[in-house]
Amino acid sequence: MVKNYKYLYLICIMIYIVTLMFAAIKGSRLQMCIVAGVLPFLLPVLQYRFHYKITYEIKIIYLVFIYFSSLIGSCLGGYELAYYDKVIHFFSGIIMTILGCLLYSLIKKDIIIQQPSDQKIYYIFIMTFNMSIALLWEFYEYVMLIFFQNDCIHHYTTGIHDSMTDMICACLGGLIILYQVIQYYRKNKKYYSIKVMHQFYNQNVL
Repeated sequence: MVKNYKYLYLICIMIYIVTLMFAAIKGSRLQMCIVAGVLPFLLPVLQYRFHYKITYEIKIIYLVFIYFSSLIGSCLGGYELAYYDKVIHFFSGIIMTILGCLLYSLIKKDIIIQQPSDQKIYYIFIMTFNMSIALLWEFYEYVMLIFFQNDCIHHYTTGIHDSMTDMICACLGGLIILYQVIQYYRKNKKYYSIKVMHQFYNQNVL
């Protein structure tokens, strides 16, 4: 199974490189192409800095997300499509909530939260973490508007509507992971997200 994920990851890398080259040759948004070219190296840098073993599943999830959010969205005009931005924020909510789960487990040094009272704190933590990231992103877009006149949040056309719907989409994505986590503790249902978290934890803590 690991071997299959390794091949899939290599395929994803090749697709990313080819698409990036196409976007660079097209040349309409070279600055964003540079950003898209740097982002894939972020995960290896974090891996080196914190000495964590990043599983191929997480590598693939990260690469696919930046492919659509940065490369397709920013470099090739994906955000000009209706609701594209909302879909990206929805999946960011899923990914950030999974990250919140991993962060909590690494802090507690336990992937399984035994006590019901601790489980409630866990649920609050992962959703708060997700929504905090969504809020910080909107802060960033507001800073881009104020200091660089880059209206990422469509302030002049929608007011606060764009920011609110972005955060709502991130919240909905987070609620899906929250539901899966709750079902895991209540009925021992291991969704794919649960397996990804357990595999990462087992490689790095046990």
